[in-house]
Amino acid sequence: MEIKRKIGKSFDAAPAISIVMPVYNCEKYISDAIESVLSQSFTDFEFIIIDDGSSDDTTKIIEAFDDKRIVFIKNNHDFIKSLNTGIENVKGKYIARMDGDDIMHPDRLKIQYHIMEMEPSIMVCSSWVELIVNDVYGSAAGKSLSGLIENPIVELLKGNMLFHSTIMFRKFFIENFNLECTTASYAEDYRLCVEMAKLGAKFYVESQALIYYRISNRQKSKLSADEQQEAT
Repeated sequence: MEIKRKIGKSFDAAPAISIVMPVYNCEKYISDAIESVLSQSFTDFEFIIIDDGSSDDTTKIIEAFDDKRIVFIKNNHDFIKSLNTGIENVKGKYIARMDGDDIMHPDRLKIQYHIMEMEPSIMVCSSWVELIVNDVYGSAAGKSLSGLIENPIVELLKGNMLFHSTIMFRKFFIENFNLECTTASYAEDYRLCVEMAKLGAKFYVESQALIYYRISNRQKSKLSADEQQEAT
């Protein structure tokens, strides 16, 4: 494993948000994903990118970006380990998930940070998404729920109500209960959220699309849809 911090020294103070983005063979979309993060209106963050043993030009594209907020980790192909490694290296108060083929709304971090700061009881903050199908932006999705979800475990039992690239959660909750992502056949984020809900975490869903969520034939949820559904 190789960790490259583009900052010359540690932050004088911990960043407010740590973005964790594992990537694997995302050369087609990775530039747009990274640029959408670096262009956020909220700038107090570190951006942890974990390359999960890509065999295409994903690594070269990532290394071409020169931004002191980027922490680049190279790992062998093991998605769960890569995701946990990213979480283990965070310095921020909040952890935001991101995928290498999605795009952040310019105000995503600002909006979710404000929600979490205004309501300390919220442990997990999610949002609706706008779909990108065949590179065409479509309608919003995930609109079945919004606002404070008092009993998230009930909603999660019905199915995954969250898009993982929209999730922001409090680092201390993960640390206090020693939680980590475990093998769940392409449903790792869902399983982590279920564990948090079982421990009493309150969830909030913002009623606007803060992520442009790409639908493609190559994404894991498409290639392994049956296995993912069974795990869920």
